[in-house]
Amino acid sequence: MKTIWIIDHYSSEPKYGGISRQYDFAIELSERGHNVVIISSAFSHFTHTYISENAYYISKINDNMHYVYLKTSPYAENDGISRLRNMLSFKKAVIKNSDMIVKEFGKPDVINGCSVHPFAWVAAYEASKKYQARFSVEVRDLWPTIWVLNGDKSKYHPLVLFFGTLEKWAYRKADRIIYSMAYGDRYICDKLGFSKKKTFLIGQPMDCERFDRDAETKKSQVPEEIRTFMKDSFTCVFTGYYMKYEGVYMMLEVAKLLKEKGCPIKMLFVGSGQEKDGMEAYAKENKLDNVYIGSRISKESIPALLKASKICLAHLAIEDHEETYQYGVSKNKVNEYLYSGACTIYGFLYKDDAVATSGAGYVIEPFNSQELAQRIEEVYQMPESQRAKFGENGRAFINENHRVQVLTDKLEQVFFG
Repeated sequence: MKTIWIIDHYSSEPKYGGISRQYDFAIELSERGHNVVIISSAFSHFTHTYISENAYYISKINDNMHYVYLKTSPYAENDGISRLRNMLSFKKAVIKNSDMIVKEFGKPDVINGCSVHPFAWVAAYEASKKYQARFSVEVRDLWPTIWVLNGDKSKYHPLVLFFGTLEKWAYRKADRIIYSMAYGDRYICDKLGFSKKKTFLIGQPMDCERFDRDAETKKSQVPEEIRTFMKDSFTCVFTGYYMKYEGVYMMLEVAKLLKEKGCPIKMLFVGSGQEKDGMEAYAKENKLDNVYIGSRISKESIPALLKASKICLAHLAIEDHEETYQYGVSKNKVNEYLYSGACTIYGFLYKDDAVATSGAGYVIEPFNSQELAQRIEEVYQMPESQRAKFGENGRAFINENHRVQVLTDKLEQVFFG
């Protein structure tokens, strides 16, 4: 039995929300006989509340898989000095508690340090040297390059220079580099010059069995008000962050266009974010009774919600910064959309995205409300048998390319090959 530590600040069990990537991999690895420990923060980035108030809290998932939640400093906003303090406190907590984790679960054979933020890499590296374990780096967001590409910061900004130095340091030290965005190698290898021999693409996994099970058994967890809104309706669903780059105002504009044309199509938004008040004001001002703007719902109820929808809506683009996502993205919810059985419509600049190439939906020009409205109407008017093809194609694509068992085969090769 090999012991694997996955150090991921933002990972948690699905019942706490957040990103399920590490949970899904760890479940599969544990079922293959590996001893897996996920080390993460007890303070949720998504709810801004504590999973546990304890400084050190163990959650047993099964005999071979455990979460270790470490208490870190809180923060109210997802940027600023308090967020940075939280990152540093996580690194400090990992190092402080590493001997206790070894005593509980044994020395690690592999330590996988996972960004978003690179201080997790530092903690993973220090632990790997201490316990003589293989050190792998996982990158799901290209900090700090993304700040420069989206126009948020200059390439000479002190934070960009600092994190850029830290990034290259981690890539040099790593025995293996894992990236999850489709073209991450163009940045890590072609631009920064790191060897492709130690660089591996492992995308976002889908636990298809859990999705199907939750879609059937968690229907009652979808709030009654949402179920009533969707009942007997052709509904387009958006889940996620209420941010401008997610195209939420463009989608509301489409709802207005569809209402003016008399199309009996509804738009449902479920999520959270800084634009919620603005979205609600827009809907109220334009009397959009075909729109529902809700708060976050449980992660476990999302499959039931998506399965009840006809179209799933996604969008990712920064206005006036077309180059922002040239290396691809790790957008877990798009995988869920593709597997849901609905048609997916994605506002994204790169037409070779899997949404289009798999035949599961359409990739449209970002912020183009006319094109989105046209596509929605087109899908609405299709015979049910034709519309079902989108879902069939999406599920086939996910099963072949993102099923957790398929990607865990690759992950084992990275960890132990």
